[in-house]
Amino acid sequence: MQPERERAVAVIGGGPGGAQCALRLAEVGFRVTVFEPRAHFEKACGGGIPIRGMHHFPFLVDARLPGKEIRECLIVSPSGREARFPLMDPLYVFSRADLHSFMLARATTAGAVWARARVVSFQRAGTESGGGPGAGAWSVRASSHPGEDASTFGPFDFLVAADGASGSARRRLLPGEEPKSVSQGIGYYVPGVSEEFITLKFYQRLHGYLWVFPRPDHSSAGICASLGDPPAAALKNFMDEFLKERYPAAALERAQRYAALIPGAPSDPRARRAQGDGWALIGDAAGFVDPLTREGIYYAMLSGDLLAEALIAGKPDLYSEAWARHCARELSWAAAHGDRFFDSRFIERMVSLCAASPAIARVLSDLIAGRQDYRSLKRRLLLLTPRVGAHLLGRFAGSSLRRFRDS
Repeated sequence: MQPERERAVAVIGGGPGGAQCALRLAEVGFRVTVFEPRAHFEKACGGGIPIRGMHHFPFLVDARLPGKEIRECLIVSPSGREARFPLMDPLYVFSRADLHSFMLARATTAGAVWARARVVSFQRAGTESGGGPGAGAWSVRASSHPGEDASTFGPFDFLVAADGASGSARRRLLPGEEPKSVSQGIGYYVPGVSEEFITLKFYQRLHGYLWVFPRPDHSSAGICASLGDPPAAALKNFMDEFLKERYPAAALERAQRYAALIPGAPSDPRARRAQGDGWALIGDAAGFVDPLTREGIYYAMLSGDLLAEALIAGKPDLYSEAWARHCARELSWAAAHGDRFFDSRFIERMVSLCAASPAIARVLSDLIAGRQDYRSLKRRLLLLTPRVGAHLLGRFAGSSLRRFRDS
């Protein structure tokens, strides 16, 4: 694909990834149409963006985008041990509804066309839906209202699927290739309650965790785990028990419940395709989500950026290469080692050490910020062992001396 002004691109889905891709392409003269039926909508997630995301996308620091800057974290182990520590780099938390509106507005200001319609089908000239080598232009059929006849849009030279883990575009482009690493998430938006710290709580034999992310005018409280393990009813019980202990009944009466499927990166990066001839998947649709934290906003926006750069260069295949270079290896390593990460014994030790050692607290802070990668985490912890041991020994000696003096 040559970066000519007449090139037309269809982006199915107007979330952060789709809007960022549309923005980058529209800025250099591509004719971009974003298909997104909703103007202002929430999504089941915490809404946090770590400092690496804010550095990569500095425009997110904008007075028109209300957010909350969080500088403290409370982590709770399966046995109930707690550690509260400062975040050396703040975590920025946004309402997904506000973030979506902000990103779409930026894309349309740059020249992208926003089609407020739901895609019902798409077809490539000369092939069945999904395309093939050497196929022609894409046409998209979309409906603005339920029950209304669909209109045809196009032709388009390239199709971007950015409609999330549950969207239909990926299934049409990759029929029969269902993702194997999928999580379930349930939770609540609790209005009128917004603290100054995030909470991360872990449970026995749960390949996931419970979170509370405070937003400007409410809190997003949720829990995630591998799909079906445990059943959704058990996750809901964990969530409800936690909320009853944490918040007043009046706030919970107004809480809005949500549920969602969360994709995850596979342990083998070759196990999932993210593009083909004339099309590509980005964000959740491609499974570009951290399999441990389930963080997705940063990866959605980054994948939208990388795809746009490849299309602008006239070399779409560079997209998969760029993703592999930036993220695939790290996320695949995390997927392969998830059982160790969520092992209760490991979490208990980490929480205990975090409560006792500022050095370990700094490691966890760097993990949340995205400054500490998973592959070198074990090495960093091992290098800290003498320092942490000396610190704990000093604390023990000081405590013993005080008890001796007081006796």
